[in-house]
This record gives sequence, C-alpha cells and structure tokens, in this order.
Amino acid sequence: EIVKLKELVKVLEDKEDVAVTQSGDDAPIKGRSINEGEAAIERISNDSEEVTRVLTSMDAATVLAGGIDVP
Repeated sequence: EIVKLKELVKVLEDKEDVAVTQSGDDAPIKGRSINEGEAAIERISNDSEEVTRVLTSMDAATVLAGGIDVP
C-alpha cells in the first residue's frame, strides 16, 4: 500500500510539473485565464502535500508497530 501511495505522489508531482509548464503557454488558446491555471496548480500541490503527510505517518506507524529499521 505504501508503494502505491508513493507512486501516487510521483504522479501528482508529474502533473504539477506539467500544469506549471502548460498554464502560461496554452491559457490563451483554451480561453483560460492564468489564475485558473494557478488554482489548478495549487490544488495539485495541496494534494501532493497531503499524500506526503499520509506516507510519512504510515512510515512512522509501521516503524513503531514493527520495529523496522529505516535507512
């Protein structure tokens, strides 16, 4: 499950990078304002941060519960 969540973090980070790249370039073509692009980037960023918090909590809980050594 942790591996799946880490993959989700990677996907969200990749989407964030794409959104940053596209927000200025394609906004006039699609009729979107830059503010809408920035809002989307912020939502993706918030999602990434939340997933990171969950993974950190899960890793800590796993270590405490199982006595696993963390490198």
